[in-house]
Amino acid sequence: MGLAAPAHAAPVAVTTTLTDPAGNGLDGWVEITRLNADGTFAGFDFEPVSDGLVYMSLEPGSYKFEFSGQDGLFVPEYYNNKTTYDTADVVPVTGTTSLDPVQLAPRPVATGQVLSPTGRPVSAEVEVYDSTDGSFVDSVSTDEDGVFKFGVAEGSYKVLIDPDHTFVAEWWNNKPSLETADLVTVGAAGANFGVITVTRGGSINGRVTNAAGAPLERVLVTAGGYSDYTDANGVYLIEEVPSGSYGVRFSDPAAEYLPEYYSDKATEATSDQVAVGVDQAVGGVDAVLANDPAAAVDPATVDMSGTVTDSAGAPVIAATVRLIDTPADPADRETVVTLRTNRAGQWFATQLNERHAETEYKVSATDLFDREEGQYYRLSRFFGGAQAWENAKPVAVPAAHVNITLPLTGGISGTITSEAALPVEETWVRVVTEFENEDHGYVDVEDSGTYLTTNLEPGKYKVLFGDSGTAGFDERHAGEWYDNTTYAKAKVVTVTSGKTTGSINAALGKDLKALRKPEIEGNPYIDGKVTAYPGVWTAMTGTTFIYEWLVDGKVVATGQSLSLGTSYKNEKVVLRVTAENGDLDGTALVTSQRIEKKPKVKVKVSGSSASFTIKGKGVKAKKIKGSVVVKRIKDLDAYGAPKYAKAGKAKFANGKGKVPLKKLKKGKNKLVFFFEIKGKLGDATVNKTVKVRRR
Repeated sequence: MGLAAPAHAAPVAVTTTLTDPAGNGLDGWVEITRLNADGTFAGFDFEPVSDGLVYMSLEPGSYKFEFSGQDGLFVPEYYNNKTTYDTADVVPVTGTTSLDPVQLAPRPVATGQVLSPTGRPVSAEVEVYDSTDGSFVDSVSTDEDGVFKFGVAEGSYKVLIDPDHTFVAEWWNNKPSLETADLVTVGAAGANFGVITVTRGGSINGRVTNAAGAPLERVLVTAGGYSDYTDANGVYLIEEVPSGSYGVRFSDPAAEYLPEYYSDKATEATSDQVAVGVDQAVGGVDAVLANDPAAAVDPATVDMSGTVTDSAGAPVIAATVRLIDTPADPADRETVVTLRTNRAGQWFATQLNERHAETEYKVSATDLFDREEGQYYRLSRFFGGAQAWENAKPVAVPAAHVNITLPLTGGISGTITSEAALPVEETWVRVVTEFENEDHGYVDVEDSGTYLTTNLEPGKYKVLFGDSGTAGFDERHAGEWYDNTTYAKAKVVTVTSGKTTGSINAALGKDLKALRKPEIEGNPYIDGKVTAYPGVWTAMTGTTFIYEWLVDGKVVATGQSLSLGTSYKNEKVVLRVTAENGDLDGTALVTSQRIEKKPKVKVKVSGSSASFTIKGKGVKAKKIKGSVVVKRIKDLDAYGAPKYAKAGKAKFANGKGKVPLKKLKKGKNKLVFFFEIKGKLGDATVNKTVKVRRR
């Protein structure tokens, strides 16, 4: 046994290889245990292994090493070919050390695939437990195809499949708990689960009324960790419930009715259990709640009262009302009384003078509870309409009719489709404010591609669409802003209180798209130099560009610029721009004019026409002919490209000509003359600004 080295000794290299029996390099880990001079434990560390190459930088000393592969597919072993720590070889490291090759024996492997009901791969964690004592053994993740595999010793196990998103976890095979899970027997040949289809789970529904049979809105119904509130008809629906038995509890956040368990029981232990099978919808779990005597209010004791409604006039049930004091120093303010409204939206503060010294309060109201699907949320306010305590109106005690109106939010809705007919199950919608680019979060999208959000404050927003990809690994679609543009130029969506702005749709493509095509800028002439402008793409942030220059379909150069020598004479050069952003890419092409000598063009505008001359070195005037088109720049489009109106056209010969100008406007006119020249000169573009005094 070697002696432990002094502290901070210079590290040395310790190397070996880690392979399977066929000699294939493995990914895995080395657990490194350092020993004291007397052989006792001194510390440990881990070193990753990639492609079977093991390299450890260690201070001189004595060590034990344990080698293991990823995902437990191979039997770990201690160096050198030992099964336990106690029998492992002690390796003295005094200098550069090369260990014997390490070869791991394969374990039996269990495999399977996790899919959605529509057959799409699902991202999930697969956890393995010992069937004897229920202890945790290992966990693995599914890959991009939903496939998982884990290696274990021969024996019996229980397995939990815990998927992402809105799918329900389940024990193999469709069981609700470790105790009821089916055994998985792994033999020498392993085990195959086949396809495991995860689902949205079962449901529990029913109706809640009072003793008179009137429906009770906003009663909280819970079953295990799952819950829902009753709607205006007293109806509730608890979804995504795994199979199992549940004690269902009914409670009133407005505190008007006493809580109870199904069916009319005081405790969960005495309640009638509701059994939910795999994907089973269980109905008729109803309740009749009794009045809570403590909810009665003696009018003689009321010092302050009011009603909380929303901007649509509906009473806010179980709104939280706070009475906040008004100290000289605002930093010292405190909430003195907290109340809840009843089903009429009413609230009552009693015996304030007897219990508190304050003579005035600022009163706020907040709706803390979720709304039913499709309903608008309510924004908090103080009495008088203020949003903040500093601006709120104080109320002196006693006071009645301290009524507060909570404004409703607004919403947006739409549909996401795929231009490539790909699934849209993993698509998403993100909403940001128009100017601050403040993120208002993501919106749930149905598997069909439809979405609805109703929790947006009135204002102006921009909307981004994207795709998380198969099982969360690879994006299937390129993201884009509404409407098919970048953030800077995205169309603004106006959200109004109590209304939903619909048809905010997107048709996503599988590739990045050039919203403004690339351009070839510079001097596209012999001995000139051109530069590539990449254009504007559906995603710009994080996007990189590859530039290729082609002649006759062959790449002749790469990079953002290209020098044009005489070899390019009479050729047309194609610029190919490839945009890359993560897993997404896209390609766009643009072709140059024919590469010839550079002409010298002079343009003079006089009145309603323009005259011009064209010359070229070594080219006689009589050889210079062609045509000219004049366009007026009306505006720039959303991506900065000019929008034109035609202003004139003409043919010319002998290196000169005249073109009539039409449709010019009063004031400055930005004109572009596009010359198409035949023969030995290249085409030309001339910009000219013309000021028109009157028309």
